[in-house]
Amino acid sequence: MDGLRLSEVRPPQTMVPRHLPRLDAESLGRAAVAHASVRARVERPAPARPRIVSSAHGPLRHILLCYPSYAGGDDVYRGVFVDLFRQLPPSIELTVLAHPSVTDGLQQEVDAARPGARTTIVESPAYLQYTVWAEDPYVVVEDLATDPPRTFLVEPFTFPRAGDSIVADLVAEASEIQSIQSPLYFQGGNVLIGDDLVLLGVDYLSATLETFARYHPVLGFPEDREQARQFVVDLFRQTFDPERDVFFVGTRLQVPDLEERPVTIEGEQWTEVLYAGTGYHQPIFHIDMFVSLTGRSPSGRYRLLVGSPAEADRILGRSPLAHALSPIFDDVAHGLESQGFEVIRNPLPLTYVDDPAARQRFWYFATSNNCLVQIDEAEGSHVWLPTYGHGAWGELAATDDANRRLWEELGFTVHQLADYNVFAQNLGSVRCIKKYVARG
Repeated sequence: MDGLRLSEVRPPQTMVPRHLPRLDAESLGRAAVAHASVRARVERPAPARPRIVSSAHGPLRHILLCYPSYAGGDDVYRGVFVDLFRQLPPSIELTVLAHPSVTDGLQQEVDAARPGARTTIVESPAYLQYTVWAEDPYVVVEDLATDPPRTFLVEPFTFPRAGDSIVADLVAEASEIQSIQSPLYFQGGNVLIGDDLVLLGVDYLSATLETFARYHPVLGFPEDREQARQFVVDLFRQTFDPERDVFFVGTRLQVPDLEERPVTIEGEQWTEVLYAGTGYHQPIFHIDMFVSLTGRSPSGRYRLLVGSPAEADRILGRSPLAHALSPIFDDVAHGLESQGFEVIRNPLPLTYVDDPAARQRFWYFATSNNCLVQIDEAEGSHVWLPTYGHGAWGELAATDDANRRLWEELGFTVHQLADYNVFAQNLGSVRCIKKYVARG
């Protein structure tokens, strides 16, 4: 067993781990009641010709960020955001939701990092607890039936993480963006949008089927299982983008649930936490943690990077870790290939952080798949990669460099970002803290 790995910063209690709470029958039941209540109070028109904003294609034009009060001050959150402000092109418009206590400092940081760039700070209520994970509570859809197209934040049937379900409403009230609610169950991190396709984590197909069967939020839901599945797929396309085909990402192998087991570290009895953030039929609860879009290959097939813990182990010169779930990641990759995708495997290292006070070792993936991507002939193809080879995790500089070289070989200009270990320890990274609102 390697030595202790201690983080120099500790996430505050208000930084909710991105994978919690997991969807279950109880939360679906609460949502069924709440959904009817909200629907009775609020009526907003749905997009007549929806086009979902791509996760990769087209030049970046507008990004939404959440900057709660615990992201300010002299800590790692501030450093990560300031680094991102500096590395994003000034042509990108930013909208930032922030608590009143940090808006003045945030404005100063933005002015210093992005002089002349367009930035709108939306002030949230001081009492509202929301997270930095701006990616998840909605998807962004443009209505092509209006000129210019109107932008909608489309929210799922339920989103029970802290106060994040309020974010879309706050942004809509402060801008021309509209928010609407869908009966479908999804989270932004489990949706990747290519040029003419949508990748959706298979867990949310299952969750939506269960929602419809139990609580009947839509008319005409078939009882036949295969017809019900197609009904849900069609509704995802109708809601997101009828012009894009939907593909599901997942595994038929059994995925382990969270496990805590005793371990001896430096002669003391500790507990180590394994499999935090696994999905039901996915190795990680959101596909953006292990799949990246890279565009069309010369063959015309769509090309994906799919994370490989085994490749990371090889680069790091260590024996394969049994709890890295390599066979499950391999099965996901094979499943995508069978659907016609070209798959390249990139290193996805499993590492850990130690908490001596709690005598706990927590294992997590230091993901480079969770990145910002721009694919565009006119303005160039760029990728912004989080890095992890810092401090006690210096060895991960090798996998950082391997991921950088891989993207460069694919023709991308690579921008390596700051240290994202603390975010990854809460099961997210740079893609999770932003939302693409518009592309050119």
